[in-house]
Amino acid sequence: MTVIKNGSEVTFAYRIFSGEELMDETLPGQPLMYIHGEGYLIPGLEKGMKGLRAGDKKTIIVQPEEGYGLPTADNIVCVPKDKIPKGAVYHEGDRIPGTSPEGEMRVGKVTKVDKDSVTIDFNHELAGRILQFEVEIIEVVNKTSKHSKKTKRKR
Repeated sequence: MTVIKNGSEVTFAYRIFSGEELMDETLPGQPLMYIHGEGYLIPGLEKGMKGLRAGDKKTIIVQPEEGYGLPTADNIVCVPKDKIPKGAVYHEGDRIPGTSPEGEMRVGKVTKVDKDSVTIDFNHELAGRILQFEVEIIEVVNKTSKHSKKTKRKR
């Protein structure tokens, strides 16, 4: 049976927990597909899935450093209200699109609204959390390159 290795096309279902809280999961009948080793998944999850086979189920614990990182103060910005689109009203807890300090488009969480400014946290919502992934491998396909095809020899 085929094992997950770099270059494998992997289809799997998952549930993510932070403590007892369910953070995310694939929908029934809608598993996720990725190419192993291409950086599509967080490093800790990808490492934990290497070597698994179709039908395997595994619980993988991912530390923040191999997940979504640790929250940093650099990802929290205070935006003057005169820089916010006219008529926009934000409340604490709102998730809004914006530009991170690095200039990337991200979704941030409004953490504070006062008279003159809005504070937005662009840290990933799972940053700083130990995550527990429950994965089920549905399918593993290892593609062969055109250079590795067997050729017939004349006898």
